[in-house]
Amino acid sequence: MDNNFVVLMAILAVIGSYIITSVFFFKFPNILHNKKKPKIHCRHISHRGGAGENLENTIAAFDHAVKVGTDMLEIDLQLTKDGVVVVSHDPNLLRTAGVSSNISDLNYDELPLLKTEIPIDFDPCNVCRGSDDDRRIPRLSELFERYPRLPINIDLKSHNPLLIQKVSDLICEYQREDLVVWGNFSDDVVRQCHKQNPAVEIGRAHV
Repeated sequence: MDNNFVVLMAILAVIGSYIITSVFFFKFPNILHNKKKPKIHCRHISHRGGAGENLENTIAAFDHAVKVGTDMLEIDLQLTKDGVVVVSHDPNLLRTAGVSSNISDLNYDELPLLKTEIPIDFDPCNVCRGSDDDRRIPRLSELFERYPRLPINIDLKSHNPLLIQKVSDLICEYQREDLVVWGNFSDDVVRQCHKQNPAVEIGRAHV
């Protein structure tokens, strides 16, 4: 038999085997790698508790989101002067409370009430409205206690290692590792969060 023919047949056999193997593992990838199952399944995320429907990042907003069946709350966190982790998107209180003070410069007990109407920063033509019933800036611990089984996407709005540490401590204290997602547009912040508590999944933040 011609040697060239033998070599050609061998090459075709190798190529054919490669194609068949590639197609097989493309259709059945879990044979080689177990598919990682996400800890949290959600189709509906309430951004800031549903900004536009209630005062953003308030207990009233979160309660309403739960009532309508949200799968996950998305919240923003800041740190007060006395080390309390609070739920607020803006580091400065001018837009939300009408007071030009930074949350980091005030103790928790000094935080003002939110306005009854707050401009929506991602929708400038509209405002979110609320009543006098609930205009407090809540603590993260309140949310963990009030919604013990509801997943929460946490967006740390301050590049602050102490904030990351305190949030991680609260997650551990309330055993929320499987019910929380780190989220931030800054890859550096996300890496710091994951390094602080790698048991918490990484997600993507909203505005």
